[in-house]
Amino acid sequence: MKSAIAIAAVAGLATVASAQNVGTVTLTSSATSVAFGDVFTIGVVLSDNISGNSVFAFDVEVSGAGVAFTTGAPTFDGGIFGAAGASTANGATGLGGSSDILGPVLDPSLDGVTVYTFQVTAGAVAGVIDFSAADGAGPNAAMQWGAEGGIVILPSDYDSIEFSGVSVTVTPAPSGMALLGLGGLVAARRRR
Repeated sequence: MKSAIAIAAVAGLATVASAQNVGTVTLTSSATSVAFGDVFTIGVVLSDNISGNSVFAFDVEVSGAGVAFTTGAPTFDGGIFGAAGASTANGATGLGGSSDILGPVLDPSLDGVTVYTFQVTAGAVAGVIDFSAADGAGPNAAMQWGAEGGIVILPSDYDSIEFSGVSVTVTPAPSGMALLGLGGLVAARRRR
């Protein structure tokens, strides 16, 4: 009899675990391979596994590591309420929310929206820049969803938030590679 109760309890846990509210922060890049000095754009996209409108607010910091680069200030989607952010030494921060806080239905939410972007200028060293997202420095979680049904939509925490990064490869400009190749040919001819 005890084993039947234990099995039922375990089955119940599996059901609860699959019903968790999961938020996702996905980084995008306008290019995956750039030349020295090229400018590309990093974007921050929010989504979740809750049906309907749900993504309510965000506080996300993006940082890059690898070869040299510089960043610009973030630019926010026009529908972001209370948008604030800044460039950092190795990325950018951004926070804001949905402009609709009155219930009973959140419309439009930030689900599937690129909430902010920032430009990156590649340095003059070949290699890879890895960008990752994390919870921002503010008091709120990286993302919150809006609990609907009342007069005011309440920001609620996700059970978990998943972060996915992006990598960009920096290489010398093609013309620079051609000059290096010609330099090698000239050096080889001199040796003869």
